Amino acid sequence: MVAFPEWFQGAANTLQVLIIGWCENLEALPEWLTSCTSLRKLVLHSCPKLSSLPEEMHSLTSLRELVIDDCHELERRCQRDIGEDWPKISHVPHVSFPFFD
Repeated sequence: MVAFPEWFQGAANTLQVLIIGWCENLEALPEWLTSCTSLRKLVLHSCPKLSSLPEEMHSLTSLRELVIDDCHELERRCQRDIGEDWPKISHVPHVSFPFFD
């Protein structure tokens, strides 16, 4: 998968859990992901080309858990206090990187 199907955007208001895994060619999450106002858990697993998060991630105020596993560049960018993407996710209560744990 390189991009999300158009119909997927229609679930933005009700989606609570999203698991994206084994997408070797996925380079970016869609910007509309930040309009998923009900999203409580996001898991990103084995997406080696995924290197950053959408700019408006802070607008996901319902997000309680973010798991980034085996996405090396993204994991580096999301490290607490030192990663470039940390400010985008600092509001999320539970951020984990199981590959490194």
